[in-house]
Amino acid sequence: MSDQGWIKLYRKIQTSFVWTNSDQLKLWLLILMKANHSQNKFLFNGQEVSVSSGQLVTGARALTFEFNQGVSVDNLMEQRKLWRWVKRFEKSGMLTIQSNARYSVITIVNWTAYQGNDNLVTSQRQSTDNLVTTNKNDKNEDNDKKKDKSNKPAVDYKKIVDYLNSETGHKYHTTDKTRGMIHARIAEGFTEHDFGMVIHYKSLEWKDNPDMQQYLRPKTLFSAEHFDDYTNEARAAASKQQRQDTSEPPVLTPEEGSARQADYMARLEKQYAKEGESNE
Repeated sequence: MSDQGWIKLYRKIQTSFVWTNSDQLKLWLLILMKANHSQNKFLFNGQEVSVSSGQLVTGARALTFEFNQGVSVDNLMEQRKLWRWVKRFEKSGMLTIQSNARYSVITIVNWTAYQGNDNLVTSQRQSTDNLVTTNKNDKNEDNDKKKDKSNKPAVDYKKIVDYLNSETGHKYHTTDKTRGMIHARIAEGFTEHDFGMVIHYKSLEWKDNPDMQQYLRPKTLFSAEHFDDYTNEARAAASKQQRQDTSEPPVLTPEEGSARQADYMARLEKQYAKEGESNE
């Protein structure tokens, strides 16, 4: 999420239930600021996801991490409680949620109707709970997203580094050295999707390992020495996970089912017989 630009906020938010709870208000503003102003693609959990205006892709863990950034230990928000508030926003008609095993797509209700309209909102609009703003972040030009001289879209370096920080809890900056490593890997034929997969799967592997946590850094993950190996490891892990997600139990015919049940009952009776003999 860019820290540039601004959002438009309507005064009627003061009549909403979120106004009475500072943490819920903070959560709602965070969701508004993360929403995309236009069609966009980015990486989440190593997967490229497309979103439309007024949508954001997130998850309970990612949203909790962003919410708790800079918060003292005593005031950290629990993931379960935070997501319960998001579900309350949905129940109140402020947003909708579509979830799968890897991420959730949050859509802010009535975003399109408000985003290009700078006029006052009439009373015929949605109820006061349907708080909508316009994300103007795309008005701020980011040099990382401009095209290079070969007319190819330049790499979004900041997006890759931000994703690394969200997965690891670090606060790396998009330095010239990091840009250089990413650019070199792209020149070798790797893609932004490959960076996302490496970050995601190496984070899963190393984040809870005290000896390996220190290597969740651009210097190690994006290096010429390791990146090809890490990419292949990530692809193998992703393929294995996909097979597990899509695997289904075999469908048995009635005859096969009866035979399997009879075999199970026979083995069970034999086990009981042995237990009876041992107790005599």
